[in-house]
Amino acid sequence: MRRHALELQLPQVTRDGVHVVLMDWHVDKGTVTVVAAADGAASVYLSSGGGFIGGSEKVPAIREAALHAVSLATGLRFHFVPTESTPLPSLGDVTFYLTTGTDVRRAVAAESKLRAGADPLAGLGGAMQRIVTEYRVHFKAAVGG
Repeated sequence: MRRHALELQLPQVTRDGVHVVLMDWHVDKGTVTVVAAADGAASVYLSSGGGFIGGSEKVPAIREAALHAVSLATGLRFHFVPTESTPLPSLGDVTFYLTTGTDVRRAVAAESKLRAGADPLAGLGGAMQRIVTEYRVHFKAAVGG
């Protein structure tokens, strides 16, 4: 599912526009991946298996959170560098990816700096966490740890 999200090309998005934003971070039982797409789709994948998809079709708040995250990522593009590989983050780091019609870009932030609001990507991290929160609220999902 994660790989599919990183390869997704949305026909309604311009070639240089942001198609997908993805955030990976470690939790007690593995890694959580949060995906926001320019069409408003939002998903949460768990490395232990399972996840949450389709919520943005039923819950406007999830769709709005995804669109907000893509908008923020578009404004933060200069913090991302092109990458050929998409590894999971090192312990203590959070990795963000954004995809365009031409490439995949990556940015890494220390989780502690994101939590403290001391990293330029803190707002994007918060926007991606909002997707998780909306899934928790509307679907009683146990996400993260």
